[in-house]
Amino acid sequence: MTKEEQWAANQKFLDRAIVKDSEFVLATPLDKVHPDSYLQKEIEYLQSQGYKLSPDGTKLIK
Repeated sequence: MTKEEQWAANQKFLDRAIVKDSEFVLATPLDKVHPDSYLQKEIEYLQSQGYKLSPDGTKLIK
């Protein structure tokens, strides 16, 4: 798969979870996320869909 195809598949997975109002548990603290990584891209995408960091900083929630 190309990088574009990988992101499209990943975004489809995220969209399915978003429809279910899922919470996303962070395995990596936000301050440890590498810039320009897929994880950073996922976080930015989820934030654009209305997700915010939970008060305890361990997950993204609506």
